[in-house]
Formats: sequence, C-alpha cells, structure tokens
Amino acid sequence: MARTGLTKADIKACRDRLLAEGRHPSADAVRKALGDTGSKSTIHRCLKELAREDEGTGSARADTARRLHALVEQIADLLHADGQGVSRERHEQVLRRKDQELAELRAEVARLTARVAQLEARPAAARERPAARGSASITGFGGFGAALANSRSGQQDASPFSALRAGGRSEIVELGSEWPVRWA
Repeated sequence: MARTGLTKADIKACRDRLLAEGRHPSADAVRKALGDTGSKSTIHRCLKELAREDEGTGSARADTARRLHALVEQIADLLHADGQGVSRERHEQVLRRKDQELAELRAEVARLTARVAQLEARPAAARERPAARGSASITGFGGFGAALANSRSGQQDASPFSALRAGGRSEIVELGSEWPVRWA
C-alpha cells in the first residue's frame, strides 16, 4: 500500500505549534513532534519555503508596523507640542492677570499709605473731635476716631463704641432723635 507523505500544511501547523510553545522549529523538532515521520530533508525544505513566505509577508508587516509606529510618534509629538503651547499660553495669560491685580493692589496700598500719612500729619486737635453726648453731630459709629485716639493716649473713653467694645451698657444717641436709647 502506498504511503501518503507529509504535506506542507502539516509541517506548517507543527511549526506554528512549536513556535507557540516557545520552542525553535528545527527539522529534528518538527519530525519528533510529527511522531518521527517524514524525512529530514523534506521537512527542512518545507521549513525553508515557509520561512521565505513569512519573510515576504513578514517584511511587509514589519514595514507597516514601522510606518504606523512613526506616524503614532509624529502625532504624539504634535499633541505634546500643542498641549505645551496651550498650557504655556494659559500660564502667560494668568500671569498677566495676576500682574495687573498686583499693580492695582500696589496702587491701592500707596493711596492708603498717603492717606494715613496725611491724617497723621494733621494737628492732634483736628484728629480728636470729641463728640458731645446727646448731640446729633457724632461722626461714624460712636466717634471711632476719638475712641482710637483716646485708646492710644491711655485716656478713658465714654463713647458708645468703647462701652460696647468693653461689653458694658451705654446710652447711644440715635441721629435725628432727641432722647437717648439704652442698649443692653
């Protein structure tokens, strides 16, 4: 009876199985995996043909992989550069806004410093305008300027503000009324 030999498909399946197992598909390994059938020269010839076929498709596949990898790197570089440009632009915009706020605050500090110097340069009599009790000419809440001046000089102040600050009771005069209001 005539014997059927090994086909190229049998050798390819065996070679692929050996590669999947992580083993090198030599002619001896393929012959042993096929159950010690087939001649080594036939197996070796088929393995060479399969390698050439894989080379043709493998090089095209490797070339495609290299091209795709290069394209992905180019896109990543573009995205990274664009992201840096946007973040740099946003950072510069925030810095400009903060510099503007800082300049405004410095101008306000300079204005307030000049106002304090102007107020301190006035004579002490002009700074201390004690409000008469029961009078409607009290400036601000309980004559705060007089309370501040008295507290710095160590004098006792009987203004409603200092009484409230001390937690005591005082008579507070409402502007426009003639009678004192008692606050608890």
